[in-house]
Amino acid sequence: MMKKEDWPQKGELVIGNVVRVNPFSVFVSLEEYKDKEGMIHISEVAGKWVRDIKDFVKVGQKVVVLVMNVDRENGHIALSLKRVKKYDTEEKMREFKRELKAEKMLSQVAKKLNMTPEDARIQIGSKLKEIFGENFKAFQMSLIPQGYDILIKKGVSEEWANTIKSIAKEQMEPKEMIIKGVLNLKCFKPDGIEIIKNVLTEAEKKHDIEIKYISAPNYSLSIKTKNAKMGEKILSEASEEIIKNIKNLGGEGEFKVE
Repeated sequence: MMKKEDWPQKGELVIGNVVRVNPFSVFVSLEEYKDKEGMIHISEVAGKWVRDIKDFVKVGQKVVVLVMNVDRENGHIALSLKRVKKYDTEEKMREFKRELKAEKMLSQVAKKLNMTPEDARIQIGSKLKEIFGENFKAFQMSLIPQGYDILIKKGVSEEWANTIKSIAKEQMEPKEMIIKGVLNLKCFKPDGIEIIKNVLTEAEKKHDIEIKYISAPNYSLSIKTKNAKMGEKILSEASEEIIKNIKNLGGEGEFKVE
């Protein structure tokens, strides 16, 4: 990740790695700032009495902390862990991960445009940040129907916009997956096999799923989707309907997701 050369601001939330834990303090290397390290006093570690500081933080742990004070002259940055709410920690971590992903995608853009990663950061990355606030949003924007036009209107060249869109499609669009499950079906009527076959054929057409015979009494259900939760929901609804119809026709069944 490209680190900032300057200093963090008082009141800013920053991400850091715990590098040293002393009896009364914790030292944190700041992820977003080059060669900057801050200190959390034991009184700022937790909102309750701390008997052993190591019960709350460990070396190597990634933390989101609040900048309490910055003393540039002495190179001291005071941090607080206890003043950061859970929501703010989660949001800052998401923002950090988005920026890391955007940097990787920007490096791929550089490769396709025969630029160095550094030139891409300076020429393209700085332009995207100026327009959208963060590079990740620019890649997101390129995927929506009007996104390409917005990039062009904002002053991004066609060559850059096409490359950004191409990389975003490769890295951000969900990949198609296959969700599978197994139905165990039985029907005790003389024409039970035919009943099961008809019920499955109807369900296959209605829910746009694929059903294959495995071996009596098992049948596989599968669906191709880019949304795992939606795929599981469709299979669940289809299987419930199949089992209900089989029971109404004198049979029984159960379903398991693979």
